[in-house]
Amino acid sequence: MDRVQEDWERFSALTTMQNHWDRPGWTPGRRAYYWYLTWDSPDLRDLAEQCQSQLELPYLDPVPLDALHLTMPKLAWEDEISPAEVQAVIRRATQHCASSKSFTLKAGPLAGSPGAVRFSVTPWDPVLDLYQRLRLANLADRTDDSVPFRPHIGVAYCNSRQTPDLLIPKVQALRELPTVELYTASVDLVLLRREGRTYRWSTCATVPLLV
Repeated sequence: MDRVQEDWERFSALTTMQNHWDRPGWTPGRRAYYWYLTWDSPDLRDLAEQCQSQLELPYLDPVPLDALHLTMPKLAWEDEISPAEVQAVIRRATQHCASSKSFTLKAGPLAGSPGAVRFSVTPWDPVLDLYQRLRLANLADRTDDSVPFRPHIGVAYCNSRQTPDLLIPKVQALRELPTVELYTASVDLVLLRREGRTYRWSTCATVPLLV
């Protein structure tokens, strides 16, 4: 099945939305290292803003427009890895990604998951290849394979358990908006934190891809 259509069918079949923020390990002040794809893209910000303006529901927390991202593998909680180990992972990632070519992604149309509204992302192949290279670079693989990796860009997070009866039609009405192309020439290692019901981060390293 087409990835975009599969994303929509999975989302439109949901009967319950879950609280995205209710996740193990996230205690106040705790931070974690993740690999992220990020872009300085006015087109992506504009598309996300259009969608968010039509999804003003009390149980949705919009992603700040300067914090749109595609989550790649987790490295570790900050308190479970040393600075020297982080630097070793950066070196390994640089080596593992040395032959990985830059690529262009298409963001959209809008779909979702049990805990979020998000853009489908295609094609998957270059993202999955990069994902596996980064997993190999991590000193210990902490990826939860019980939750299959589906590339996406979050637009809003669900903050409580809800029925999606109102949400699904709103998302469906936004699926005709034009998609956005995102040229991807690097991947970032970020130190992620929560500020209220948003994610914020500082960038620790940027690993380039072949141009």
